Amino acid sequence: HLEQKSKFVVNYKNFPEWAKRDFQAAVDIWSANFASKAPITIDATWSRSSSSGILGSARPGNFYAGFDGAPDPSLWYPSALANALAGKDLDGDNPEMIITVNSLASWYRGGGSGPSKSEYDLQSVILHEMAHGLGFLSTDSYDDFFGYGSIDQPTAYDAYVQTGDGRRLSDLPSPSLELGEALTSKLVWSGALGIAANGGVKPLLYTPKVYEDGSSVSHLDEATFSSAGSDAVMSPNLDAGEVFHEPGPLLLAMMEDMR
Repeated sequence: HLEQKSKFVVNYKNFPEWAKRDFQAAVDIWSANFASKAPITIDATWSRSSSSGILGSARPGNFYAGFDGAPDPSLWYPSALANALAGKDLDGDNPEMIITVNSLASWYRGGGSGPSKSEYDLQSVILHEMAHGLGFLSTDSYDDFFGYGSIDQPTAYDAYVQTGDGRRLSDLPSPSLELGEALTSKLVWSGALGIAANGGVKPLLYTPKVYEDGSSVSHLDEATFSSAGSDAVMSPNLDAGEVFHEPGPLLLAMMEDMR
């Protein structure tokens, strides 16, 4: 019975009842932690994934720039974050978030003391994926063949990503080899609240030498944060048996930086 700071409406497609229950638990947690006057609609689909390694995926319904209430008119804000900053729904016809869950994954379906070492916790996965949908997301891309990096529409998240020598990722030329090199080198978070929540140290982001589409940049570093308790929720890999039922102070601080 957490106090609601926002209202989420979920349109479920093909979800079994136990999965709806776990999904809704994650929604309730974000409802208590993400403030917005505009309701947030999620289109959620339960379906087979082409890759067994993918538990779920999320993307914003859209991105907006230059709206009333935008902290920086040059940046692109995902639907839910843009609506929260604008204080109204900028597009009433479309969902703010689209989430797909892999129905074939080895899910823990409840009824026990928690997931076994071979089962995945759906609530933990949805908590993580919703963070991406709410704005924990870079729009970078990488050309494996030429080594070029691109950020066509830098997000509020991109604006706080810094290279090891202190340059803003979103200020690098796009597309360019320079940006491509940055995407596969050390990157850190430069937001004041995120740094404070990380003990005064700029949080290290996940940037493996070989670029991983969908994982690189938009996560906290796996080696640094995988054992960091509740702050491990935004590392790229969820282990079987691992459980997160709160966003963790670092994620919440980074989300607040973006506002």
